Amino acid sequence: MRLGVHHVRLSFALYPSPFFCLRSGRQFGGQSRVISEELSGTKTSPLIVALLWLLPDASSPSAAQSAAAAESTPDEAAHWAFRAPQAVPVPAVKQTAWTRNPIDSFILARLEAEGIEPSPEADRATLIRRLSLDLLGLPPTPAEVEAFERDATPRAYENLVERLLASPHFGEQWARHWLDLARYADSDGYEKDGLRPSAYVFRDWVIEAINADLPFDRFTIEQLAGDLLPEATGAQRIATGFHRNTLANKEDGVDAEEFRCRAVADRVNTTATVWLGLTVACAECHTHKHDPISLREYYQLYAFFNHADELDADITRPVESKTFRARHAAWQREADRLSSAISEFTKNDLPAAAARWAATARPPRTAWTVLSPTDLGSQRGAVLERLNDDSVIASGINPNVDTFSVTCEAPAGTITGFRLEVFGKYGADRTAGRGRGGAFTLTGFSARMVGAAGATPLAIAGAQADFSNPLQLAPAVLDDAPATGWSVTPKVHQRHVLVLRLSAPLVTRPGDRLVFQLEQASGEGRTLRRFRFSATAAATVDPDPMPDEVAHILRSPAAARTELQNKVVARYYAELDPHYHALQEKLQHHMAAEPARPPDKVPVLHQTAQVRPTHVHMRGDFLRPGPAVQPGTPEVLPAFTPRGSCGDRLDLAQWLVSPANPLTSRVVVNRVWQHLFGRGLVATPDDFGTQGEAPSHPELLDWLALRFQRDGWSRKALIRLIVNAAAYRQRSDHRRDLTDRDPLNTLLARQGRWRLSAENVRDAALSVSGLLNPAIGGPSIRPPQPTDIAALGFGDFVTWKEDAGPAKYRRGMYIFFQRTVPYPMLQMFDAPDSNHSCTRRERSNTPLQALTLMNDPVFWECAQGLGTWLTRAGHGEVRETIRQGFRLCLGRAPGAEEVARLEQFHQGYAKRLTASGAGGKEVDAWVGVARVMLNLDEFLTRQ
Repeated sequence: MRLGVHHVRLSFALYPSPFFCLRSGRQFGGQSRVISEELSGTKTSPLIVALLWLLPDASSPSAAQSAAAAESTPDEAAHWAFRAPQAVPVPAVKQTAWTRNPIDSFILARLEAEGIEPSPEADRATLIRRLSLDLLGLPPTPAEVEAFERDATPRAYENLVERLLASPHFGEQWARHWLDLARYADSDGYEKDGLRPSAYVFRDWVIEAINADLPFDRFTIEQLAGDLLPEATGAQRIATGFHRNTLANKEDGVDAEEFRCRAVADRVNTTATVWLGLTVACAECHTHKHDPISLREYYQLYAFFNHADELDADITRPVESKTFRARHAAWQREADRLSSAISEFTKNDLPAAAARWAATARPPRTAWTVLSPTDLGSQRGAVLERLNDDSVIASGINPNVDTFSVTCEAPAGTITGFRLEVFGKYGADRTAGRGRGGAFTLTGFSARMVGAAGATPLAIAGAQADFSNPLQLAPAVLDDAPATGWSVTPKVHQRHVLVLRLSAPLVTRPGDRLVFQLEQASGEGRTLRRFRFSATAAATVDPDPMPDEVAHILRSPAAARTELQNKVVARYYAELDPHYHALQEKLQHHMAAEPARPPDKVPVLHQTAQVRPTHVHMRGDFLRPGPAVQPGTPEVLPAFTPRGSCGDRLDLAQWLVSPANPLTSRVVVNRVWQHLFGRGLVATPDDFGTQGEAPSHPELLDWLALRFQRDGWSRKALIRLIVNAAAYRQRSDHRRDLTDRDPLNTLLARQGRWRLSAENVRDAALSVSGLLNPAIGGPSIRPPQPTDIAALGFGDFVTWKEDAGPAKYRRGMYIFFQRTVPYPMLQMFDAPDSNHSCTRRERSNTPLQALTLMNDPVFWECAQGLGTWLTRAGHGEVRETIRQGFRLCLGRAPGAEEVARLEQFHQGYAKRLTASGAGGKEVDAWVGVARVMLNLDEFLTRQ
């Protein structure tokens, strides 16, 4: 019986896998068992099965079958990625003066064939910034740029490359690329998303390995099978944390075997993606429809990892333990020194300084009567409680928007104004508000009197405060706009007062009550923590921050004051004394930076004591085991030979990096090329199969792959070779002559230009602002983020206790990554979700990114730090200050038009600050200029 092409297509429509077997030229007879295995136990129509078995066996000499196979597709072995890289001669070119190493000859030969000229070399300022961002992820300093521009030696560029390759920050930048592949995260994922407090140990291993230029073949072997090496060291076992980054479902009632199988499948898929550039995950349920990977071969790969179990091991890292003890001892010595300095000042200097201050201090003109609350309420369910001093403290739920209602007994007599006190300290809480960083924003205030005749709204003529954030002034509480309000950020650790002057005196009688409404509608849980109301009958309503207790003491003669009263005065004065305040601030920052102890348990893989049998999962269902399989690799790739009777992960790792494997070295050099040019020689780094893109320069890809192996799999040698090429040094300017001919820059007639990665955007801002903490390695950090972000997680499993002190200014790669609630800034700039291996990050461009750069607390602090630096940098000369800022942020001098526009902006901003009553200080205007510089497209772009 002969079947025509239409019959073959029918079988494909009903069940696609066997059609692949025919069209790919593989022997159908050899695949028949796999097909029957896939169909067994399914509800497949008998007609389909009959059609499959009616297809002629490829082993029989059927001309029709041979014709159909030849007509459908060539032999999969002909696909370029499955053939071994070929040593090819470096092509000859006409413009030999342009080339600097063989890479250039391959690229120039293609350009000359197309009649395209390469771009000129970029200027030195661009080159050093490009290299610094590519190799370190950090911008160069002005001094580094100037030194490189002045270096006239022949090897100035090559020496710069060597310096950057030797920097410890090189390991951080390239470890970040690898962690994308390793799907690194600090939590389990799924609903409960439990924490992995010691996951960072693997991240540290990657940084150290890359800085040490651990050969990539060893880098591979230790991560896939470090525990199987003879006399495996602790570091080699830690390396197996690569495959402990899989998601883990630890919810109650889950099927443990189901999620173990899912983790094993993830390890198979990730290994194939990272080292082979193949989409083997497509074969988890059925034979791959496009690439020569069968269902059976998928589970042969699965068998390598099916014999591995997860383990939290006791691994002592002597270097880390020794470092911790030394760091903690140094930290304790500094803590003791600061505490002693405060005690010494409090005992010897503070009493005399307080007495001198008290001799000239004038108590407030306004006398206040504290009001006693009788009824408290929160519109959104916060808990309000009256304390012994008649203040009110809020606790419990902290919604984004809330209105507090406080009813107080009205003192009989006349009232001309009210005072709202907010306190920066109470017990363990040391901030005035409950929002991020201790902030609050009071967006509305109203009051009414309730008497025998009913309720009467009170007209308020004005509001004043002892201190306000320049952008959130006291009068805003009366403007009926929920988007504006009064805030005391950043002075959230101190007591502040807001006074409200009545339009007309209010006469009260015994039994009258006063009802105050405090609206807080700014979002992010920026509500008040502890506050108190007072009233006055004085003609002048003064926002003096001096507490009533201190004012009362100062009204009495100095000689009549008791020792306790003098201590009260000294305690208040301490908050005003700049030296005491500086000592306290230093101690607080230092205590928050206590070194973390090394983890007791380290997540690793280890081989099971007994071999766990592996079966094909029918349709990918672990509950439907098919035929048993042994560890093995796809037939289309070079033969796999285990060390013993049954292969293990060490055999697999050695097979992956064997010279005979045609994929691994190609895949690795392609990813490195992608990071240095913005696009790989193969534009689909995760798919080298038949559905992926063919290489733009196949001979160059093979030449680099073989050179990589000859250089001992050295990552640094590969990067050194690429960045020293003339092709890398080209300008990245857009060229109109290439718009239609090569819009994607496939021919590499210029360099690439792209926005920095999420982590590097943050790193660059911290670096130029002087805030960056360059410490390498160690536990993950939790910088500020909106308080309601953590609430998006399931139940109370997600918490976010912000780091204080220098820790929060560490590089972006150290930010704690919670899978279910990722850090919003990283997500905004396209960081991967860490649920799967990521070989290439997407780059979006949205208005939310600009809003993040303008409003995120980290970038706001960076603007303040940069603005402070600018205030000093130009010695008061505006244009020189702008030039200094450009050199710092962009690595170059500004043009005349750029200077003029920023000068105009600086002057206008300073005038607006003065007009708004915010003070118009010089540093405030430069903070505005700093925000502009940090938001320039050029600052966020690698050119």
